[in-house]
Amino acid sequence: MNCESIEQRCSDEQHRFQYHCVINAWRNATLEVCALNRTIIGYCTEYSINGTVIQDNYGADCTKFNPPCPTSYNSAEAYKYQTCYDLVKRNRNVVEYTVKDSKHHNSASERLCDKLALPILTIFLVIRAHILQ
Repeated sequence: MNCESIEQRCSDEQHRFQYHCVINAWRNATLEVCALNRTIIGYCTEYSINGTVIQDNYGADCTKFNPPCPTSYNSAEAYKYQTCYDLVKRNRNVVEYTVKDSKHHNSASERLCDKLALPILTIFLVIRAHILQ
């Protein structure tokens, strides 16, 4: 991705279109974008698809991670703070597990619903019969 080839008429020397590999707002995917760099204050860097802007991900305070990110860094250097990308790996695994579990016919949630269906139906019929009398 050649971000330097983008005509940059609305940016200054400090904030330029640069290559970024960052997490998305939901912390379950990474994105490669050419975007204006900016200063990130203590959080993982994200790209907002809706806002089309690089910004802080306020759900990911990387100063508390091990190892921590600095309290301030250039968004184009987000790749240096791999603990932010670990969030994507964790969240991606949760999504995959949830999807697989929901398709599995013997999942715990299905077994619980099967066990509760008859008692709930019985209670409903008793209440209905009582109301109709």
